[in-house]
Amino acid sequence: AWVDAMGTKGSYVELFGAPSDNNAQTRSNGFETVLSQYSDLDKKAQEVANWDRTQGYSKMQSMLQANPDVAGVISGNDEMALGAIAALKEAGKLEGKVIGGFDGSPDAIDAVKAGELTYTVLQPVAIFAEEAVRQADHFIKTGELKVAEEKQLFDCILVDASILEVYDFVGPFQLDR
Repeated sequence: AWVDAMGTKGSYVELFGAPSDNNAQTRSNGFETVLSQYSDLDKKAQEVANWDRTQGYSKMQSMLQANPDVAGVISGNDEMALGAIAALKEAGKLEGKVIGGFDGSPDAIDAVKAGELTYTVLQPVAIFAEEAVRQADHFIKTGELKVAEEKQLFDCILVDASILEVYDFVGPFQLDR
């Protein structure tokens, strides 16, 4: 989604979560796996912002001073992306920037609605929790696991302008058609 919005060329920066958190490295590795396929996408900087909006803001300010013409920001979570948006707004450089977040937070969805955040990725934790309860119930009733693998994949939902035309996000993790 980020490449689709950005195009296959241009410069960008990355905001990285807490280095001690496996999710930070997993997300960054995922970004790198995809973005490295596009030789004309040029990562100018990567800064650790520890999943924090205030740190995302200050790190974006620093990266923007060193790289005033970056076209995009890819972020490991919504809080850091929202901090980057604040820094870009303050510098008068938000217009036309491609900014991607992750978590589907209410503030991020509002930023997508406002046209400031290109997208966020919603992890539908209510669906995860429901399936966990089903599996626990099955185990309690039968003494057998419902699935063979402990780790399971669940689809996330890309929240961008196109999905907002179809769904109304009425609260955290709730969709109405």
